[in-house]
Amino acid sequence: MKESAQTRFTPQATRSILKQYLPSLLVVFCLLTLSSTTVLSQDALLKHAYTFDDGTANDIVGEAHGTINGGKIINGEYVSFSQGQFIVLPANKIALNSYPALSLEAYLGAGHLNAYFTMFSYFGNSVGPLGTSYLFQSLTNGGHSATAISCKNDQTPWATCTNVFGTPLVDAKYHHVVSTFDNHEIKFYVDGVLVGQNTIDEFPNNSIANLSNQFAYLCKSGYMQDPTWFGTIDRFNIYEGVLDATTIAASAKKYQAGLKDLPSEIKELLSNVLVNPGFKPESNLSADFLQSYKPGKFVVYPTVIRTPDSTAFSPGSAKAFADLLANDLHLNAEFNETILNPGQLEGQGQLDFFNNDMKRLASAIQEEGTNADYYVVLEILFPPRQSEAVNVFGIHILVLDKDTENAFSFLLNAHHDYMAYNSLWAVNAEPANLEPLKIKCAKVAFDALCKQLEYAESAMVK
Repeated sequence: MKESAQTRFTPQATRSILKQYLPSLLVVFCLLTLSSTTVLSQDALLKHAYTFDDGTANDIVGEAHGTINGGKIINGEYVSFSQGQFIVLPANKIALNSYPALSLEAYLGAGHLNAYFTMFSYFGNSVGPLGTSYLFQSLTNGGHSATAISCKNDQTPWATCTNVFGTPLVDAKYHHVVSTFDNHEIKFYVDGVLVGQNTIDEFPNNSIANLSNQFAYLCKSGYMQDPTWFGTIDRFNIYEGVLDATTIAASAKKYQAGLKDLPSEIKELLSNVLVNPGFKPESNLSADFLQSYKPGKFVVYPTVIRTPDSTAFSPGSAKAFADLLANDLHLNAEFNETILNPGQLEGQGQLDFFNNDMKRLASAIQEEGTNADYYVVLEILFPPRQSEAVNVFGIHILVLDKDTENAFSFLLNAHHDYMAYNSLWAVNAEPANLEPLKIKCAKVAFDALCKQLEYAESAMVK
């Protein structure tokens, strides 16, 4: 695809145009200066470009050379195919927040096994686990393709985003994706078509000047929990000014965007990605668990169903999980119908919920009396209802040893591939729809546990 991923806005082409039309341009410039300077922000000037043709992430227009962190360059395309593979660009040299207007143009190949929240380009800061004062582009973000800007909100940056959403792209094809921003209106183009546009009227802090120059990434999000984006970047261009719709459409057509499949070599790499099966906090007992879980006795209690203001229980999903442990992992596992109530949900986020409920459920098991090697409790978290549809916010897989200490517990949410791939939602809360969803959650939790075991046992061998 490399031969068609070119732009007419090269330094050589610019010099040729200026030489031919310089007198006319001077007249136009004077007229524009006398009328309105805002029109000048519509003229796109290529400032930085990354083609990967020489096997590096060097900037072929400016001096903002990138650093490759894993991945491969194949036939002039950067390929990210495993967690932690991305490109770091020198955000301070690019200085995006000094532009009067901007355009980000990507020629890329969409990986087909991406998680629910990813970004293929990110310019901004990170405060703790959150991205802040950023501009990003994504092919898979919360069930959409997207571009967004959010500035000067370090607590809940997503709540004050100026977003444009499109259809998610996970089709193993090449695409042309452009975001333009004139410091008032952001537009999002996919394969030459304007997907949508939005203004910063509701959130006026979302201006170019408020963007952070702390970080700039390709194939990586500024939200630390988000997994790597898997795919190829054929070329990435940064313009000062706004690319016009006609130019964008012509570039997409020339690239045959949306029509060409990824080569078999690249698609094979992207088919063997290492998925993220959840976040497992460190435990001193994990090594002991890996040595002893196979002959051990497991007891599985009814699943705890959580919303911010209610608690219920699901024996059926817990029994399904126990059956999977017995039949698929060949463990000595049984279902115990005793209800363990962790009380009111407390904490500031999922990790707090996870840790607080683990302590309370451990106390409940102790009160009941322990007679097994390991105890398992699943928790399914639902957010407040905002529509008729029901979405799963997160899943906790609590695995405690005979002393009710954390042996191998972990949590899942939409940032983790194993949960994101499975679309855990129901059209409404009717039992006929909700009960199958709970069973599906148990199966996803089991699959994630198997993958956690696989990774942990592989690490021990190394």
